[in-house]
Amino acid sequence: MKVKFNENGIGTYEFLTVVVVCLILAAIFLFMALSNGEKEKIEVFRYNAKTVGINAVNYNNETSEDVVYLYELIDNNLVTRIKNNFSGDDFCDPYESKVEFIDDSKKVTLRCGNYLIYKQDVTDKHYNIYKVSDWSFSKKTGNDVDNVKVYAILKNGKNLLNNYYEEDLFIKLVSSNYGSKYTNLEDIKKNYQVDVKNIYRERVLVD
Repeated sequence: MKVKFNENGIGTYEFLTVVVVCLILAAIFLFMALSNGEKEKIEVFRYNAKTVGINAVNYNNETSEDVVYLYELIDNNLVTRIKNNFSGDDFCDPYESKVEFIDDSKKVTLRCGNYLIYKQDVTDKHYNIYKVSDWSFSKKTGNDVDNVKVYAILKNGKNLLNNYYEEDLFIKLVSSNYGSKYTNLEDIKKNYQVDVKNIYRERVLVD
């Protein structure tokens, strides 16, 4: 078979081989770059969770609350809004992100988009990273499903808080938005119609 040469004297088959090899190498380098970029995002995510945890501990030393939410740290200028570096557009959820103080433990939760650090002890060296679905009122079952009870206040069929929240957060938001220092659900029920639902999401460990 006669082999054709281009103007530089390189055979057609040899030239195609070089092109294919170059494309494969480019794909490998691109994959490595994207992988390193994803690892950096995950490490920044862990760093942000640690920052939230430390600031919540300092805040709790003054307030002695059982739960400190990210929105409270932001409102008190202890942290700025945390950029969701996985999407590049949104910020981390200020209401689902929190630190819970249970006995001597301090558990931090940080949700940014579909990525989650969940009830991790603030002092842990390694924070597990989960990927989660959006919350849904549709019932789900399985080992990787979270099931949470949430609350809202209704007036003439309208949700006054525009969303449903877990009990501690719900009480705080009703108190701050409607001018009374409520400490429990029963006090709120005396003045408002309280709606209760269960929400579900899938949560899978990714790192």
